[in-house]
Amino acid sequence: MVELVNQILQRENFRQTSALVFATSIVITLLFWMILPTNFRINESTDYTGFYEPLARSVLEGRAFTHMDGTPATRYPPGYPLLLAGVFGLSHLLNISEAAILSGFILLCMGLESVLTFMLARTIWRPMLALVSSLVWITYPFALWLTKEPFSENPFIVVLYGGFYLFWYALLRRSSAWPTYFVSGLLMGCAMLIRPIAIGVGFVMAAIIWLLRRDISGRSRLFLMTMLLVGNFMAIFPWEAWIYSNTGNVVVLSSSGVIAIRDGLTFAVSGGFRRAGGLSADVMVLMKDLSGRGDEMESLQQIITVMTEQLRTRPLTVIKLFAIKSVLSWYGTDRRRFETYTMLIQIPYLVLILWGSWAAWKKGGLPKELTISIWLMVAYFWGVTLLVSPLLRYMTPVMGLLFVLIPGSFLSTTNRQDQPLQEGNSTARRLLSAR
Repeated sequence: MVELVNQILQRENFRQTSALVFATSIVITLLFWMILPTNFRINESTDYTGFYEPLARSVLEGRAFTHMDGTPATRYPPGYPLLLAGVFGLSHLLNISEAAILSGFILLCMGLESVLTFMLARTIWRPMLALVSSLVWITYPFALWLTKEPFSENPFIVVLYGGFYLFWYALLRRSSAWPTYFVSGLLMGCAMLIRPIAIGVGFVMAAIIWLLRRDISGRSRLFLMTMLLVGNFMAIFPWEAWIYSNTGNVVVLSSSGVIAIRDGLTFAVSGGFRRAGGLSADVMVLMKDLSGRGDEMESLQQIITVMTEQLRTRPLTVIKLFAIKSVLSWYGTDRRRFETYTMLIQIPYLVLILWGSWAAWKKGGLPKELTISIWLMVAYFWGVTLLVSPLLRYMTPVMGLLFVLIPGSFLSTTNRQDQPLQEGNSTARRLLSAR
């Protein structure tokens, strides 16, 4: 096996290497499923059983995006239910169990995520270093954890990485061809239709264009930014039109936004499936007070009004709450279990990420540009997670992007060992052209 890997890398056969990454990802995921204790295999995704699966069956039965009682289903956008409807439909067509087809779909997603991570890393690193990035993702416990259940993150990450890779491809080649930016924006719009957390990603990418495409005029940059955002809009327009025609209201992607933000302010006292407590006394008191004022926080404007009032009366406690959420975003769990263990697992990854990011930044050129692009994406996801419940699950989609930067932590300051990075810069465009 080692000899095969060396042969592939020596020949720099991109397709063979990508196939190797894909196959390795499938094998590791299957091994993870095999060794996962039975009590952890239970499907705990209430969103799946309560919304996604029923809506997918509704689509298959010809009722479009409506609940059993005929009311429009606007809690989440339609991307994932549509994919599930396709999975269930394929199961019926092939006469194979839905569970088997769904497992195959999850494996496919994980394999594609790993390949896209490798492809992105290969634009700045030599083959072996790029493989490090994909291997870290393939074995990342929390990426594997998402594969044990039919989480919507699985297809979301594929579309997110695909859109970002195409976007970086255009930046890398200094392309001013608007269709590439339009399609990358379209893909990000599709990601928004799977998970609404991506609602602002298009604007982040537009900002990246403005920052990094200094080789063209301001007018040209604005044009490319516009094309990217038009792609975003074209993807979500049919859904927005359907919502308006069926409800008479304008709902941006999902009607659950206010609920999610309110939950993010009371997550330690909300009870239900979550373990309560665990935070400082003053923050707990603040959360309990906010929980008791739920009827005053039925809209975004009302939430802003209440939080502005809290910021005036107890500013330090509000600041402490968001400081806690900023840290919890990197290791918080849905049920608030095993968070200490999750934090301990995360720390080595974050150290390598920060080290690799600093090394890539210092090198300048393509590595620095990719570092800027990735960290702007991370900052966006981090910011959105601060508004809602602080969960690692919401940050996991961008962890794979951060893993692209980890190989920088293996390079020293000596010229000889820095050579892989220099070669990565010079060969990136050649590789893209060859494809």
